Amino acid sequence: MKPERVHVTLAQPESPRFEVEMITDTAGHLQTGGSGASCWGYNQSNIVRSGEDVYALSWRDDMTLVVFRRVDRGRWEASDPLPPVPQNGNLLVDRAGRLHVIAGDRASYHAIFDPPGQVDRFTIQEYATADSRFCASIDAAGRILVAGGLPTMTWYVLDPETGYRPAVSGSVTHEQNRGYNFVILNGAEAHSISSDDYFLRGEQFPNQTVKLRDRETGEIRVTETPRGIYPVLKAYYYYCPDVFESPEDWRMTVISDVSDTFDGRARGTTDHQDLMMDMQGRIHLTYYENRQLATTVWAGRGQDPANSLLYHAVGEPGGPFEHFCLGNFNGGRIYQGPDGRFHYFLTRGGRSNAEGVWYASGEDGRWDRISEPVQLEMPSRFWHFFTNTTRAGGTHAPYIDCYWTGPSEQNSNEVFYGRLTP
Repeated sequence: MKPERVHVTLAQPESPRFEVEMITDTAGHLQTGGSGASCWGYNQSNIVRSGEDVYALSWRDDMTLVVFRRVDRGRWEASDPLPPVPQNGNLLVDRAGRLHVIAGDRASYHAIFDPPGQVDRFTIQEYATADSRFCASIDAAGRILVAGGLPTMTWYVLDPETGYRPAVSGSVTHEQNRGYNFVILNGAEAHSISSDDYFLRGEQFPNQTVKLRDRETGEIRVTETPRGIYPVLKAYYYYCPDVFESPEDWRMTVISDVSDTFDGRARGTTDHQDLMMDMQGRIHLTYYENRQLATTVWAGRGQDPANSLLYHAVGEPGGPFEHFCLGNFNGGRIYQGPDGRFHYFLTRGGRSNAEGVWYASGEDGRWDRISEPVQLEMPSRFWHFFTNTTRAGGTHAPYIDCYWTGPSEQNSNEVFYGRLTP
């Protein structure tokens, strides 16, 4: 049974101030190894605020990450490179202001920047492993939940009381591959969202031509993939009331389902977009659906973004959820300010090549009404859009910290910081 969805009504538009500066223009983007893309993992945390300090995580080259600290307007200092990685990492901050980066193959290393307020000194620990496409969250006690994987959601919790060794770990087996977990740890309760991420082979489907640059010779290597598609038909929410006492008690809810569009060849698509917990402990998530039929390997590549609808689901931990349609968008971040007001960053455009960001706001509890979205002035198209989040330990300021890179296979070497003042 599909959830009832309410289309939001629009109040008068806001007039926010949006300031943009470049963090670096030398981020990895040549695809000579790893993913070569600062924004490849849209589920991960790339920017976080701690008091007066703002930090950003970016590729230095196609195999190593660096952490930037904002020194002044337009001035960012960079850390030494972290150990090599096959994909992006997660930037976190604890209550003492210490930075943490969860990165490496299957989230296998933990970088700790101590003392706080600097990016010059860090140590590396390797006490646990999760899986690919992982996300991390830090709670008020400094415990870190990491979860990722495809056939299973493999997870662990690091505890500062034991030197960040794992306090508990586990896995949840999926019927089919699911990926790009977002996670929240709030005391003992844990939350995660993900979407289908399996490959369906078949001669009736197309294939892809993938171009990669050889690390040794610099030459472009062209590879053809098998015929098949990624039918992203469902998005899922997972909830565990107490990961320490009942680590196997993960409860799953289907949040979005477009499987009725699949006719054996063409289909629509859905995808989860964000996960946050508000000051009252309620869970918020965003997801989009585009029910236009497409036969491309990734449905989004063959669809018109004008047919996408973005949804906001909100409810108590574990659900049930109320669903609200935010309009013709296919990406969205939700941020709650220190005054309790909600801020919506709504994106529209093609996969890894979005055309723009729109901003709206709304009152706590009035999920059915937001201000009319206004487009923010961006320097170019972009890959994914990130904001400072409390699930990564981020603290509040009178403005909202934002991060993005240029689009895939274009100027993704350019990494930007945006500051929105409502």
